[in-house]
Formats: sequence, structure tokens, C-alpha cells
Amino acid sequence: MTNTIVANARPRIRHHKGDSRCGRCGPGWGVIKSCNAEHETVCGKCKIGSYSPHHSFQPCWICSRCGPGLYEAHPCTGKTDTVCDSCHRHVIDNDDYRRKCRGHQSLFLAPEDAQSTGDETSLVNENNENIISEKEREIILEDDIRAEFIRAENFQESRNKNSNQRR
Repeated sequence: MTNTIVANARPRIRHHKGDSRCGRCGPGWGVIKSCNAEHETVCGKCKIGSYSPHHSFQPCWICSRCGPGLYEAHPCTGKTDTVCDSCHRHVIDNDDYRRKCRGHQSLFLAPEDAQSTGDETSLVNENNENIISEKEREIILEDDIRAEFIRAENFQESRNKNSNQRR
């Protein structure tokens, strides 16, 4: 795929930047090369795993991933970020819920008990070594969930041990 401006990708909103008129990239498109006196803004369609929700002078953003205790309620698209929901909400027809949550809701915090990690989403085109594949995301997520299971098992064993010592 080449990163040239094509009819469908040409920015549609104009903005004054210095002496030139720069175009913004539309939703689902990110800046590949900013405009200057010699050339127009170059936009590229957001790759799988990235999105751009509005007209912007920015590259596409990396999609969020759902951490432990959350499932992917709505996947990331070129125009929208991932929407995560709590494993405490029972849903029937969601593969991600069935894979991550079914039977394990008690291991995770309720949404009102969870705390923000404070992590920020980075730009896709800013630092390409941070882009991970969908498979790598799944492996990280599975490792997170596995760590939660182990932590919960250790906690339960510790409680059982303390309970037996009191008897």
C-alpha cells in the first residue's frame, strides 16, 4: 500500500498553517506527512489496530486493549477505539466475553472498584516499535488474565491456610 494522496483519502477540511492551506485527514485516516509550502498533507488509511475518530492533523492512534476483568464489547475500527466492558456484566453473544470472563467474574474488580492505570495511548506513526500485532495483544492479555488467576489462587490458599491454623 502506498502512502500517496488519492481521491478518497484527500483531506476535506482546510486549515491555515502559516502561508499555506493545509488539509486535515478525515476519520479513519491519519497524517503520514504534514503539509508544508511544497506539498499538501498526506493521509493514510488507519491500519488494523489503529484509529482516528475525527478530522485531524495527527497520525492514527493505537487501539486500546481491554485489561483483566474487562472484555471487548465493541472492537476497534478505523474510526473508533475499542470499547471495553466489565466481566461483571453478563452477555451471551460475545466471543471475547466467553473467552475471558465466563465463570471467572469473581476474580475481577467491579468497575466502581477499579482504578485507572493512567496509561496514555501513543500515536501509531510516532513510534512504530510500540505497535504490536493482534496476536501479540492476545498473548499479553492472556498473560494478564493468567497472572490474575494465580494471584487469586494464592490469595485463596493463604486464606484457607490461615483458617486451618485458627482451628
